[in-house]
Amino acid sequence: MSEENNVFDFKAWVLEHNGDDYDIKLENDDNIKLLTEYGEASIQFTQIDEGTIVEFSIVSKKDDSVKFYLHFELSDEAHAKQLYDEMVETLINLKNEKTLKVLLSCSAGLTTSMFAENLNSMVEMLGLDYHFNAVSYLSIYEEVDQYDVVLIAPQIGYMLNRLKESLPEKLVLQIPTAVFASYDALSTIKFIQNELESFHTNKKEEKTEKSSHCIEYTKRILSIVISLNKAQAKIFYRLKEKCEVIDSNLIIKPSMNIYDLCDIIDTILLKYSYVDIIGIATPGIISDDNKLKNLTYKEEAFDIKEEFEKKYNIDVVICNNANAAAIGFSLEHPEYENIVYHSQQFGFGVGGQGIIANKKLILGKNGVAGELKYFIKRMQFSDNLHKLVLTEQGAVEVVTKALLPTICTMGPEAVAICSPMTPNMDEIKNKLNSFIPEEFLPKFYYIKDASSYMLDGVTQLCVDYFDKKS
Repeated sequence: MSEENNVFDFKAWVLEHNGDDYDIKLENDDNIKLLTEYGEASIQFTQIDEGTIVEFSIVSKKDDSVKFYLHFELSDEAHAKQLYDEMVETLINLKNEKTLKVLLSCSAGLTTSMFAENLNSMVEMLGLDYHFNAVSYLSIYEEVDQYDVVLIAPQIGYMLNRLKESLPEKLVLQIPTAVFASYDALSTIKFIQNELESFHTNKKEEKTEKSSHCIEYTKRILSIVISLNKAQAKIFYRLKEKCEVIDSNLIIKPSMNIYDLCDIIDTILLKYSYVDIIGIATPGIISDDNKLKNLTYKEEAFDIKEEFEKKYNIDVVICNNANAAAIGFSLEHPEYENIVYHSQQFGFGVGGQGIIANKKLILGKNGVAGELKYFIKRMQFSDNLHKLVLTEQGAVEVVTKALLPTICTMGPEAVAICSPMTPNMDEIKNKLNSFIPEEFLPKFYYIKDASSYMLDGVTQLCVDYFDKKS
């Protein structure tokens, strides 16, 4: 610790920890790089009047994508070291991901299997760290998690747009017909390289948090949204005052815990001195006593509201993230009184719902409303639930049967669906029409990214909280 300000000299500690798996480079007084052949980590120090903010980020050299990003107030030595170790572990683990993996597919997989062998021979000659494998088109969704690029043969080109919609984080390409017909491996590799560069340039230019409805209020509101999938944890946050977004960012980690939320709040308070209320939208059931029943954070249900209000002396509102999305969608569509928001993440057999009836959010006893897991596994399906969600028609079956009871019970005017495997709303409508006459069916909306709706929804809940309190 420094005797002057009682702050741990973290920068000096980092510089003394040069490991065998990476090299350390002092870029300038405020930035340190950790360099490997497969990724680059950056540690940025920003001095604020009251303290120091440290930012960690990791960029993969394979595809120039951000694999890790977080920031925290430099105030606790043990916590800073723990986060550093987590960052280093993520950086080192990129070694296992450095190979660019390409999945080829045609109608049966036989033609592309021979082409994959040619491509693997060519990249070996060129010294490129690529690997090609081939499967039937029926197995694409089962295998795709292990690959970076999906390359389909011209004979199944009709699948291209659907695959792009279903796999937004993957580069999906159709092999040019002339190239495939001649088994031109070199042209195929150049084609992939050119498309990769364009794909990642476009990804960088995309802005995750887009529309923000003008929820005007005199207070300063910090909204936090937690999104978890098999690969990583994403935490979106936004600081807003009246209609102005003061600050926003996205935290990316392999996993998360409650301290990641504390780091966001600590950093915001250090930068902006005060926040009037904090809203948190999270997966899990929020019970009537505000306890979160979600094993991701702790082994037992616990009360985030109580813990954070004691820690920061700031009002806290907590809600399920599907409920927040339903509210956010309702702000965009005030013409509807009854709305269902349905989420079906890629690869997951069970989705979740947020329900608004007569313009009011339905929570149910102890927050159980919209928790599909208590009935969906008992419904009759044509195959195993987890197999179905990895096929296009199977995913349609799962989503429609999950929606069927809700639609029949409440008769919504609108259903918003966030499900990458079912981007075609006409398919959903037609399937439901086999159960329900068309005159009773709602209007269907496809939601590609629900984070902005969730942020707006939890912000509105914070405004409502103050309205009730005053």
